[in-house]
Amino acid sequence: MGTFIAIIGLLLATVFVAAIGERTGLPWPALLTIVVAPVIFIPGVDTVSIPTHLILPIFLPPLLWSLARRTSWGQIGSQLNVVVTMSVILVFLTIAALTATAMWMLPGLSLATAMVLAAAIAPPDPVAVDAVAGPAGIPKRITGTLQTEGLFNDAASIVTFNVAMAAAVAHGEVDFGKGALQFLYAAVVAVLVGLVVGRLAAVFANTVPDSVIRTAFTWVLPFAIYAGCEAIEASGVIAIVIAAVEMSSRSAMTAEDRLTGHSFWETVELLFTGVAFGLIGMSVRDAMDTAGTHIWQAVQVGVVLSLVAFAVRFAWMWVLCKMNQRKGRANVSPLRMQEVLLMAWAGMRGLVTLALVLAIPASATSYHRELSVIALTVLTCTMVIPGLLLPWLVDKLDLQNGPAGDKDIEELNQRAFDAARKAVREHGEEYAPEAYAMIQERLDSIAEQRLQDPEGSEERKAAFNRARAGAAQLQTVALRAASRELQQARRERQYNPADVDAVLADLDRLILSRERNALAAPSRIWEPER
Repeated sequence: MGTFIAIIGLLLATVFVAAIGERTGLPWPALLTIVVAPVIFIPGVDTVSIPTHLILPIFLPPLLWSLARRTSWGQIGSQLNVVVTMSVILVFLTIAALTATAMWMLPGLSLATAMVLAAAIAPPDPVAVDAVAGPAGIPKRITGTLQTEGLFNDAASIVTFNVAMAAAVAHGEVDFGKGALQFLYAAVVAVLVGLVVGRLAAVFANTVPDSVIRTAFTWVLPFAIYAGCEAIEASGVIAIVIAAVEMSSRSAMTAEDRLTGHSFWETVELLFTGVAFGLIGMSVRDAMDTAGTHIWQAVQVGVVLSLVAFAVRFAWMWVLCKMNQRKGRANVSPLRMQEVLLMAWAGMRGLVTLALVLAIPASATSYHRELSVIALTVLTCTMVIPGLLLPWLVDKLDLQNGPAGDKDIEELNQRAFDAARKAVREHGEEYAPEAYAMIQERLDSIAEQRLQDPEGSEERKAAFNRARAGAAQLQTVALRAASRELQQARRERQYNPADVDAVLADLDRLILSRERNALAAPSRIWEPER
């Protein structure tokens, strides 16, 4: 009963702290960790006890699915270099540097055990980065690169962790050749599983008429994928991401599906992230009790490992910045030194680091008592402190003046508008001959305003409003044409899926309003900006 009450308390704290974060502009996951940590020292307050081997299977699948459904094949294709350079190469470079540092600071630590600890600390957590970066106001181009990195980097880390763990428990040597083959196997099989499951899931979803059932199906699916991949030693992380993107790209989703699915997954992400970060805060007391008199040595090790991880990431971001500038890339990051610093700062560790460190058995190392404190120190240095300072840093770096962003929104609006005008021209006389001329005149007037931006004609607006009732069916045709155009744009590499989704959400609300009320309210898509 104590665990149940603690979980309810974490859920309530998540809601309240998220509201505070929204009002103050501070990242709420970092706030929640700070709020929870001192509370657990109050007598009578129980901590949540979840078996360590269940932490990742419970929290990672839904959170990864929620993040992956917001990306697209176009974005992954345009940022394939991010997957290779940041999700794979940077992880291995970080593991190498942290392994050497751990062996230097902890005398007698074996190579295998040092690699276990390094693999747990190496990958920035996609949940932490997404939850903290969003409220901080980081430009979407940079956030997109960080999200793409976070979707895949856990795979390299977890495979390395498992290979090194097997050697540490057996007190043997790390077989690097076997590890490389295991990583290739885990990645390739996971991609195949994700493609097959994603395509079959889309077929199933397209045959089910009920939106609630389709949403419930997407809730169960990531857990099943993760469990199945773990059984065949493939990467559940990669498989979930691939399946989510494949299903999203092939499902014939309606406006209701997109709007309700977005709300559902936003809620899931909020609550699961809250409990996950609450668990991080609750681990403080257990870690301190376990470490005993060795706590300050463990804190020192954690601080140094955090600094090394930051230094490696900063150096690699600088290399990538020079590569991106030389090759003229405009849709990835970093492109400026300000972005190098920000992306190095945003290398936040989170739930994955905690879960992997807690999964290290006592038989693997004589430093087992210190590992939890080391992990929590790393989380404090790479997530809590940077998270709280991130809004200040974003403001000081003046990132909004960099390449990208708002012009894509206007371009997407224009594409939707052009598709709607084309549908009116093609079907106007078929669906609403008595109102066709008036609607066509109104659309032409808006087109002129987009070029000249004069004051709108009140008479034309009134006439258009009178004609709306007779042209409802034609308006539906136009809205759906605009929606199809945006869904096509979402598959293209030059657009950030977040930008497309923002414009598409406006259309979806109009479509639902039209379907429910037989009348549609005007939207900014149809009106030029004043």
